[in-house]
Amino acid sequence: MGDRAPVHITIGGTCPREHLETFAAHAGNYDLRVEWDGEPFDPAALVADEPLELYGTELNGGQIPEIDAFCVAHGLPFRRWSGGCLGAYLPEIILFDGSGPLRDYTASEDEWVLFPPAWIKGFTRLRDLKRELARAELTIPPFQIV
Repeated sequence: MGDRAPVHITIGGTCPREHLETFAAHAGNYDLRVEWDGEPFDPAALVADEPLELYGTELNGGQIPEIDAFCVAHGLPFRRWSGGCLGAYLPEIILFDGSGPLRDYTASEDEWVLFPPAWIKGFTRLRDLKRELARAELTIPPFQIV
């Protein structure tokens, strides 16, 4: 059994109805909830015009690879925060904007993106730094079933 950590994922975009059952099965495999220690995810209870927020506790490495892979395969933007485990790994935030590669950032336990001073000092122009900081923020659209 690996180190356990919490996870919080916000998912948006358009998911075809025929894939919802597969998604719900993945969420069930990780015992994802609609709030911390809340009710299990139920596709019938999706909130219209809002991103989908799911929470998990005691997950191996704070990872939910089947959910990540599902979102990437179906072009669903997401922001996933995974908590850290003292002495093993740091918290992280993974961003996916619906296409392209996943972006990985070190994070705090409060779900903030953290930037090491050496990384910041590597920028010679303030606008380049601001541009990169903006990339670390991703507005997740509503999660819609079509």
